[in-house]
Amino acid sequence: MCGLAGIFTPRGCRAEAPNLDAMLRIMRHRGPDGQNTWARPDGLFQAGFVRLAIIDLQTGDQPIVEDGGARVLLGNGEIYNYQELRREEPDYPFKTDGDMETVLATSRHGERFVDRLNGMFALALYERDVHRLLLVRDRLGVKPMYWAQTPGGSILFASEIKALFASGLVAPEIDEAAVSAYLGHGFVPGPATLFKGIKKLMPSHAMEIDATGNIRHQRYWRPQAPDDMPADSPGIEAYLTELLSDSVRLQLRSDVPVGALLSGGLDSGLMVALAATHSGRPLNTFTVSFEGADYDEAPLARAVAERYATTHREIRIDATAITEHLPRLIWHGEEPLFDAALLPNFLIEEALSEHVTVALNGTGGDELFAGYGRYFKLPVERRYLSLPRWLRNSVIEPLAGLASPMTAFQLCRASRYETDRGGYLHEHTGHFPAPLRDLIGNAMQIPAASQRQAFEEFNGETDSRALYADMATYLPDDLLTLLDRTSMAASVEGRVPLLDHRIVDAALAVPTAIRTPGGRQKALQRKIAGKYLPDAVLTAPKQGFRSPVPNWIAGEFGALAKQMLTRPAALERGWWTRAGIERLFADPARHGFRIYTLTTLEMTVRQFVETPLTQVAPEAGMAAYV
Repeated sequence: MCGLAGIFTPRGCRAEAPNLDAMLRIMRHRGPDGQNTWARPDGLFQAGFVRLAIIDLQTGDQPIVEDGGARVLLGNGEIYNYQELRREEPDYPFKTDGDMETVLATSRHGERFVDRLNGMFALALYERDVHRLLLVRDRLGVKPMYWAQTPGGSILFASEIKALFASGLVAPEIDEAAVSAYLGHGFVPGPATLFKGIKKLMPSHAMEIDATGNIRHQRYWRPQAPDDMPADSPGIEAYLTELLSDSVRLQLRSDVPVGALLSGGLDSGLMVALAATHSGRPLNTFTVSFEGADYDEAPLARAVAERYATTHREIRIDATAITEHLPRLIWHGEEPLFDAALLPNFLIEEALSEHVTVALNGTGGDELFAGYGRYFKLPVERRYLSLPRWLRNSVIEPLAGLASPMTAFQLCRASRYETDRGGYLHEHTGHFPAPLRDLIGNAMQIPAASQRQAFEEFNGETDSRALYADMATYLPDDLLTLLDRTSMAASVEGRVPLLDHRIVDAALAVPTAIRTPGGRQKALQRKIAGKYLPDAVLTAPKQGFRSPVPNWIAGEFGALAKQMLTRPAALERGWWTRAGIERLFADPARHGFRIYTLTTLEMTVRQFVETPLTQVAPEAGMAAYV
């Protein structure tokens, strides 16, 4: 887990001089263990790397330079099956004992080399003789890669957006269309970012820039059913269990201490159970409890830890100090997220960093095994849809619209479950659908739902398409972004064993009748976990990180957020009105998360556009930005 940055200039263009040292220095949290650079003598390719040493502590530095610069590789992340790949390439003159050099070995055989990689990665591979740069992002988007084209025609690339700004060659400017997309989704769907001209390389994509500057994007992976996928329930259970176990085995590979974040849920519990069977020593596990929370999963996690004799630590965290931490979190996050779990996750990673450098977590289980309520009709929606369509469309919804536009929106949304599942998912997750845009005075054009597009592009059963829709949008652009930024802020490598691409292939091929029989969330995963976890964990209701947003609004955060959102500079942009903000604050129990959503957006603008970029995370709290 590291940070990379560089610039590629086509032949015929003048070599540019990015501040490469500043680009690397601003990502030092991603790689505190070392820094190196490499450049062509003529400056047409320059790159640098900051390293968090995980595998091959002695010889694993990057960039890895082959044959005096014929090829140069930078790779952020891990290639988990590197030991197997090294055995498959006995004729390659390896110079390191690590994982990333296997990319150079395998890429000799053609552009489909990525198919052989099992890992989380963002790669930059430069070939001198043909003067070509290849950027690659892993299949699920666990690791980030950003890029931009300079006015001089060069391509800048980096693991973080702020590193591009630190180059001195591109400047931060807000993309108004991305603001509307953020309000609609709670994140900015790729390949766009909040900033004009700054793009995300999409998951499972490669981007090639040739010597003339032509750019070619190619998708190298889509989930597809394995050829040996069983058809019966017992066979599927055994097949998935084997894949889960093998993924955990591979992701335990490390030359530094490894731990696992253990909540009281199925995802992390099953992960820890399988990890315990592969670890040659007691596994380090960690459970986090929040001060003042109304629910504590520590007893359930403790039961799993005791069953597998892990070295278990319970950590208590105060997640109320949002005003103290928010500017620092925004600096690390770079783009706003509506996910108020940002603070709890950051505090968790910070606590873990005192004990381990690598932490496994259960991200992805809900998307694989249908763990969210939005994958099923709500009871109220089921009752409403049982009414005659003419009554719903011609009487109830028009009348409801007169009394409450939001109620009418929710009633209309119910019918999308059958006719527009991607749109249904989108409307169940965003904080600012049309009625609430009207409430705050936002007149921007409403963007297309990214989940709808993803749903339409996947072939499979309807329910599998719904899972894929979240997996292609919400997962990389919210959950995995949050994981990368919060873990890297603490110089911890976050690994996600459930998101091995082989598991994704198989899980999306499972028939609905086996995955969720009778509409029961995570029924298949529960059966798989039944062999490994205590009954109390198997029957516990689903829980998640709960940020005390209503309490934040009632305290100092609310007062500062209101001042920030009603500053003249904020109102002049036209994204909301003073009256609109007053309406949100008049009902904080209902709109608290929406206030948080707008505040993270405003704080992002304050830090990256209105304030000079800092090389390190700010220490000042929210009050300094009002």
